[in-house]
Amino acid sequence: MSRIYFDNAATTPLDQRVVEAMMPFLTEHFGNPSSIHAHGRKTRSAIEQARRTVAGLLNCSPGEIIFTSCGTEADNMAIRCAVRDLGVTDIISSPIEHHAVEHTVKEIDASGQARAHLVRLDGQGHVDMAHLEELLAGLATEGRKALVSLMHANNEVG
Repeated sequence: MSRIYFDNAATTPLDQRVVEAMMPFLTEHFGNPSSIHAHGRKTRSAIEQARRTVAGLLNCSPGEIIFTSCGTEADNMAIRCAVRDLGVTDIISSPIEHHAVEHTVKEIDASGQARAHLVRLDGQGHVDMAHLEELLAGLATEGRKALVSLMHANNEVG
């Protein structure tokens, strides 16, 4: 019997081309990129080349590309840095966000660093766009800066 895998939103098998591209860094060039020895410098060089490649694909500066170890770290970094460094005063998310977003937003709200707002969902779990526009318009009228964090594919229901 053949299997069908339905959890690609969470993790996906590696494409063979990715496996081949990564193999040297898993077997030979495994140096700590923060080290000054030859192995470390070679790894650092590869990371910086990857950063330039991604930046080129996204039409941005390599300095704007930050590699993280996982989605939770990326979510936390984006939200916390937006509040701390960009002056975000309000965060809009939904009641069905991933815990990485939900818990961080609740903590920031409880600490008074920014206010949390939940956008309504329809019966299918889709964002009520009229409500989102209403929230954003109200915050703009008050001169507040908002971050909207909404997932594209839900980790539990797809």
